[in-house]
Amino acid sequence: MLEKLIELANNTTPEKRHKLAHHVTELFIKGADSYQVEEIALFNLLLENMLPLMEQQQKKKISEKLAPVRKASRGLAVSLAREKIDIARPMLTTSEALQNDDILKLAKTMGQDHLLAISQRHHLESNVTDVLLERGEQPVKRSVAANSGAEISKWGARILVKLAESDETIRDSMIERSDITEADLEKLISHMPPKQQDVIRGLRHQNEELVHELFQKASRAVTATTLQRKASRINAKVMLKDIRDEESTLGKAITQLALSNNLFEICFLMSEMAGLEQKYVTNMLLRYDAAGAAVLCKALDLTEAEYRAVSKARTVQNKQPATTVDNWVADYQTLSSRDARRLLSFMKIRLATLSDEAA
Repeated sequence: MLEKLIELANNTTPEKRHKLAHHVTELFIKGADSYQVEEIALFNLLLENMLPLMEQQQKKKISEKLAPVRKASRGLAVSLAREKIDIARPMLTTSEALQNDDILKLAKTMGQDHLLAISQRHHLESNVTDVLLERGEQPVKRSVAANSGAEISKWGARILVKLAESDETIRDSMIERSDITEADLEKLISHMPPKQQDVIRGLRHQNEELVHELFQKASRAVTATTLQRKASRINAKVMLKDIRDEESTLGKAITQLALSNNLFEICFLMSEMAGLEQKYVTNMLLRYDAAGAAVLCKALDLTEAEYRAVSKARTVQNKQPATTVDNWVADYQTLSSRDARRLLSFMKIRLATLSDEAA
């Protein structure tokens, strides 16, 4: 069958080849999750053989359609990733068929447009970001700094902190990262204008007491709480997968869980999305004040309505008066997203320092 299809692709008109490639791609996408291993291999091999025969516009469409398909072959993904940037971009930014070795090799050999696309992937290992920072021009470096899913090596952090002295965009992005040291954070703040330094240091000071309470009390609070997983048809792990696959949003999931006062699963989702241990998230949501919860929700871009839903669930859990919600929402309106992201980063950096000191 494969040989006949390849022969058909080689010996038909460009128009018929176009239709054949489109048909094969559509069949592959529709059945990728149900086909047997042999069938998946057949589709991939067929598309790999047809790729050199495709016109540029069709390659672009194929790349866009196959980028989200996890079962696309590594060879097909690499071939498309090496094409012109309009074709390569979907594969470079999203394809999970590309392995880290492939991405590393592409980062070492491709041009600036390709490097910029790579820098936008949801996750990058530090050996890749090192190459991006070494070879990439300013837009690439800025993109790496702003990508919270890009792992930064100690060398990479030094490079970015140094660049931040003269690049405000990189500086602002680095201040919102939680994978830098307190010493690096202080360097970044010191390069800001005096008034901004005062604001940032004021936020850190206000946050310090909360961080210490979280660190000292979180474990005890989680152990002692009556917060339990509720019997429900809602599966938070499925919700998390849908959020990461961009098939749903965190706000929608949180609202759905809040309607059933399911704080246990809310804590799980927020922990995963914020990269903060669940015991700290639980402590924030069980406190009688809203300082930590507001920062966390705002940093995760929850809307006022979504925050209100979480707040209602919190007051039910803590047996607080319903009027408390209005006060919390009013304060939430005054908190900026940028300040919330910075405060969350401060928390994570300080909690990591306190944990290292206690070890």
